[in-house]
Amino acid sequence: MQRFFVVIAALIVLGIGFGIVERLRPAAKGQRRFRAGFVTDLAWWLFTPTAGQLFTQVVVAVSLIALFAALGSPMSAEDLRDLAGRETAVTRQPLLLQMVEFLVLADFIGYWQHRAFHTFDRLWRVHAVHHSSTEVDWLSSVRVHPLNDAIASTLVAAPLLLAGFAPATLAAYLPFLTLYAIFIHANVDWDLGPLRGVISSPAFHRWHHAADAEALDKNFAGLFVFWDRLFGTLYFPRGLKPKRFGIVGAQPPPSFLGQLVYPLRSPRGGAAAAAA
Repeated sequence: MQRFFVVIAALIVLGIGFGIVERLRPAAKGQRRFRAGFVTDLAWWLFTPTAGQLFTQVVVAVSLIALFAALGSPMSAEDLRDLAGRETAVTRQPLLLQMVEFLVLADFIGYWQHRAFHTFDRLWRVHAVHHSSTEVDWLSSVRVHPLNDAIASTLVAAPLLLAGFAPATLAAYLPFLTLYAIFIHANVDWDLGPLRGVISSPAFHRWHHAADAEALDKNFAGLFVFWDRLFGTLYFPRGLKPKRFGIVGAQPPPSFLGQLVYPLRSPRGGAAAAAA
């Protein structure tokens, strides 16, 4: 219950803050506050940080226990908690170096797991829920299916914990990642100026949600734009904005409950086409 009230408080504070900046510097001028999909996104906002987060935590813990067992180091849930106090070659490094290494590696893994969600049919059905918003703003950032969150979190957490990073580093990274994800979905025209080719921005990420043909399957980076430049998936033209958002191909239902069950249903007529 306490988490629910925290979520409501965050919704109010972020709603006021982003409401002001989206009104002052809108990327899509004239987009209404209570736009298409507002009620659905509001439902996701109440679900994702509560029941969705609990589901993700359980999946990550079970996956780690299974992975360690497969590698010949069986452990219990209690053993997982004990990982916080272990000493490794990584934790013996200066704290600042650990943080930089973790940020770069986590974002590199995040780039590839995000790209995988756009590449494989079954994963795309899960991720398509997030791309179903036809009007993108800060609130649409939480339209994330729990399977999407659980799979993505596991793919990032497992290799980094196996590499010797402390769970506390991961615990500090996830809130930062969540807040930054909300920021880059905002309906603002910011591109971060001289950092536009280095750090992901709202202007950069809005192209990722675009349904324009030239932007499909582009801009997968969560934080560092140079991954897209390095692996040939960058699309960030100066002076242009996406014409439309959403999905090209099979569409998830517009309602919260419909989107929740959408990835669990068998696809009809093949894979959905990504809207990048």
